[in-house]
Amino acid sequence: MRIYPPPQGGGYYTPWLWLDGRNRGSSYSQWASYVATQLAVPSDVSLTHVGTTYNPATRNGEVVVECCNSGLDSIDAAVQFVITEDSCYFVGPNGDPWHNHVCRDYVPTQTGTPVTLAAGATDTVTIPYTLDPSWVEEKVKLVLYLQNMTVQPDSSMPCYQGSSAGVLEFTGVEESKLLASRDLRVTVSPNPCTRSAVFRLSGSSLVPSPKSLASLLRVYTPDGRPVFHSTFDIRNSSFRLDLGSMPAGIYLYRVNAGTATAEGKLVVAK
Repeated sequence: MRIYPPPQGGGYYTPWLWLDGRNRGSSYSQWASYVATQLAVPSDVSLTHVGTTYNPATRNGEVVVECCNSGLDSIDAAVQFVITEDSCYFVGPNGDPWHNHVCRDYVPTQTGTPVTLAAGATDTVTIPYTLDPSWVEEKVKLVLYLQNMTVQPDSSMPCYQGSSAGVLEFTGVEESKLLASRDLRVTVSPNPCTRSAVFRLSGSSLVPSPKSLASLLRVYTPDGRPVFHSTFDIRNSSFRLDLGSMPAGIYLYRVNAGTATAEGKLVVAK
C-alpha cells in the first residue's frame, strides 16, 4: 500500500519510513537504498538457525535459533517470530489486488519469546509452529527478529538482528545451506590492539572452492562507515591488519570466506 489517510487535514499521504529510529521521509524511491545501507552494517548480535525444521506432511515445524551477543552490554529482548505469505490476492479498498509479506501469524503471540543475553553470551530459543491449510507453502516465509520491547523516546522499539527464509528451505538437506555461516570462526589478537592486529580463521568453510581462493576482510565504524577492506588467500589461516593512523575507538569487522560470514568487534587503544 502506497497511501494511507493520516490526520493531517484528512488528505491522503504516502507512508513515512522509519529506519533505526530515524525518519527517512516519504520518498518511496529512496527507501531501498536506505535499507541496503543499513543491512551492510555489522551487528554485535547474530541470529542463526541451528535446527529449524518443517514437515510438509503435517504442516508442523519447529524454529530453533541461536542468539549470540558479542557486545559489551547485556540485552533484554524478545525473539519475534512472524509467518508471512506472498502473492495473496484480495481487492482492497485502495484497489491493490496483490499483497506480499502478509502477516499470517505471530508465534506464539505478538509479544514474542523473552530472552536475556549477557555480554558475550549465547542462548538457543525453540518455537513450535503450524501452517494453516489455506496458506501456500511455496509463498510462506519464516521471519524472525530480536527486538527491544521497551518503547524508546522516538516511539520505536529497536530490532538488534533479523532473519528471513522460505519455510520449504527447512525440509530435508536444504537446511544445511543455512548453517554455512556457522562454519567460520574468527579470533583477533591482541584485542584491544595498538599498532596491528592478527585475524585468525578456522572452520570447514576455509576449504577453497574451484572458483575462489579469496577471503574478504572489511572494517567499519559503529555507524557503518567503511574504513578498511582487503582480500587475502583463503588458504592462509591468519591475516595481519596494520592499524596505521586509525584513531582509537571501537570498530566492527566482517570476514567473508566462501559462502560463510563472521563478524565481531575490534577495539583500538592508542
